[in-house]
Amino acid sequence: MKINKTLAYGLCCLRYLYKYGKNGWVKVGEISKFEKLPLAYCNKVMQTLVHSGWVESRKGKGFRLIKDLDRIDISDMIEAFTYNSAPDIDSKSIAVKLYKNMREQIDKWLIGLTVKDVIESVDYQENEMK
Repeated sequence: MKINKTLAYGLCCLRYLYKYGKNGWVKVGEISKFEKLPLAYCNKVMQTLVHSGWVESRKGKGFRLIKDLDRIDISDMIEAFTYNSAPDIDSKSIAVKLYKNMREQIDKWLIGLTVKDVIESVDYQENEMK
């Protein structure tokens, strides 16, 4: 399965907030620099995370995580970053029916896999390689 860059950046941003933002607000520039993400793109990703209800933002303060990562399913991440310009599912066209079915099947396959699972798996692998 191929994921888009924006989804991967979203995971990076959530990982940074989870690991380094526990004591307060984090500026988008910190995340961008640490994760080596373009600043403008990182800011766009952060706005999607805010819109999804997982991150809070305050002008002049930055961003902070407001939802536990073990409560954010990977299927929700895909929904937020991949399906955001998808066709209207109220349409009766065959393309929309196929698209809706595909989304439902993906959601079934990913049941129970959370953002925290993905982040901790990568962190574990990195620690094993040291």
